[in-house]
Amino acid sequence: MKSQGLLYRVSALVVLLALVVALAPVVPGQVQAQEKDSFYFVYVPKLVHPWYDDVKRGADASIAEFAKMGITVKYDWDAPPSADVVLHTQRIEAAIAKKPDVIFVSCLDAAADKPLIEEAQKQGIPVLSFDTPCPDTTVEAFIGRYDYEADGAEVAEALAKAINYKGEVAILAGSPGAANHRQRVAGFKKTMEKYPDIQIVAEEFDNDDVERAVNLTASILQAHPNLAGIYGCNASNPIGAGRALVEAGKVGQVVLIGMDDLPDMVAFVRDGTALAMSVQNVSEIGYWTIKYGVAASKATLFPRFTTLAHCW
Repeated sequence: MKSQGLLYRVSALVVLLALVVALAPVVPGQVQAQEKDSFYFVYVPKLVHPWYDDVKRGADASIAEFAKMGITVKYDWDAPPSADVVLHTQRIEAAIAKKPDVIFVSCLDAAADKPLIEEAQKQGIPVLSFDTPCPDTTVEAFIGRYDYEADGAEVAEALAKAINYKGEVAILAGSPGAANHRQRVAGFKKTMEKYPDIQIVAEEFDNDDVERAVNLTASILQAHPNLAGIYGCNASNPIGAGRALVEAGKVGQVVLIGMDDLPDMVAFVRDGTALAMSVQNVSEIGYWTIKYGVAASKATLFPRFTTLAHCW
């Protein structure tokens, strides 16, 4: 994992240099808000999910640093119980009503989230997106990995090589409205087009639900007994796929590859249920949301995009 540590350090260095710009004084003529030493934020992630635990750990670490400088930061974490568009938009509406200094949104469905983000901005509340970008929506900044299509392309190359560039593969495609899931799947499919002996025989939305991914994978295995590989595009579905492979006795017969390093996925890679996982330093997302949230609240300049490193 030496390469992982290197990538994380490079990522941290890039973002640290960006923060020098972020904390610089406003340019002449720009109005700066009255100096504050207390801030209140609201996070609206896509759903309740253990992946976000690392985001919160990063946010808490950043808050602890500000506390040493005499600056108090508090936040509410308001996640819908599932990846449901209606529940998600209700959380954003509730966040606006709380009148926080900043709202952080992980977009579940950009078309549904956009008018609410614009309403928050009309009311003078800065909105930053994290984890998942909000396409065609103006936000103050995005913190996360922006080039998700590259994730899918790299995973596709690894899976293609593992199955000797031939055979049937399936995709667990996450949530239909999530831009990062769509981009990963698009990158995966575009890369697989290079290999005519590989056929994508199934593509199913699991809505970031492990149990749904288990059931979908079981159905796919029954419908395609010669399946050679499975790609899971988020943190949940490769875990569900791995459980289904174990239950079906298909470990070693079907190559599984997925995203993120939740403990169950790490265990699957170690015991051979899964080939590999593509990961990012999730805690950095939370860390920099707090830094940029304070900068936005104080009307200082900061980068519009902060993309994080990833590794295998």
